Amino acid sequence: MPSVTVVWKGSCSNPRIRCRLLGYLDRLAARSDEYLNNAQPKRPVLRKAMNQRRREALRTRPNVEIFDNEISGSILISSWISQNPVILTAKASEAGVKLVADPEAKEPPLIEIERARLRGLDFKLFDPRALRPGADRMSFVFLECPDYPFLDGRLVEVATREDCAANGAEILRKAAAYLCGPSTQLRDYLEDWTDCLFSWIRFFVIGDFWWHRAEEMQGYADYRQVFADLQTDRGAENAEEAAFDAVLATFSQHAEHWIGEAEGWAESEQG
Repeated sequence: MPSVTVVWKGSCSNPRIRCRLLGYLDRLAARSDEYLNNAQPKRPVLRKAMNQRRREALRTRPNVEIFDNEISGSILISSWISQNPVILTAKASEAGVKLVADPEAKEPPLIEIERARLRGLDFKLFDPRALRPGADRMSFVFLECPDYPFLDGRLVEVATREDCAANGAEILRKAAAYLCGPSTQLRDYLEDWTDCLFSWIRFFVIGDFWWHRAEEMQGYADYRQVFADLQTDRGAENAEEAAFDAVLATFSQHAEHWIGEAEGWAESEQG
C-alpha cells in the first residue's frame, strides 16, 4: 500500500494548557526514542537501506528535538498552518504584516515576521522498517508571538536556516526559518493509532485541534464517546491521564508487533 500523509493543525493561547500537553507528549517521544535506541531490528538488508536514506537526508537530527528558543530575522510562515489559509493571510494583511508571494507557486502568500519564540518538541516516530526517513517525525511546536494574536499559539513544523538554504525553493533560501503545518507519513503502521492520539488531544486538551488522514478527523466521533464515558466514570483529570496511558500502551503494542515482523523477515533473509 502507498504511504498515507497525516496532517494536523491547532492553536492554544493558554501557556499552561500548552505545557500540560507537551508534558504528555514528552512521554510519547521518550518511549519512541527508547525503541529507536534499543529495539532496532537486526536486518542487514534493511540496515543498508536505512543508512543510505540517512545519508540522503538534509541534516542529521536528534530523535527528540526540544524547542524553547527565540528566533529572529526573516521568519516565513505558511498560511497552511491554519485550516483556512485565505482567512489567515487576510488577518495578516489587516495587521500590516508583510506577505511574500512565491512566483513559482499558486499557493497563498507566505507571512513574514521578524521575531517569535518556539516552544515544544519534534520527535522521530519509531518504525522498525524505517521506510520514510525525514518524513517520519511528529511536530508539536507552538509559535509564540503575542504581537500577532492570529498567529500566537499555533502549532508549526520548523525548517531551520540550514534547511532553508538547502531547499530548492528560491523564496526560502535566505530565510532564518520556515514554519509550516505539521505532517508525517505512515505506511500500514500506526495509522489508526494516530486517530486515537489526535482524538485524545482534541477531547481533553485543545478543542480546535484538527487532523486529516484518510478523511477529516477520522475516528473522532467514536473516540469522543469513549472519552466522554470515561470522564463521567472517573472525572476529568483521571480520565485524561488514564486515556493517555492507553494511547501510550497502544503505541508500544504496535511497535512490539512490528519489531517481531521485522525480525521474522531477518530470519527469512538468512535462510
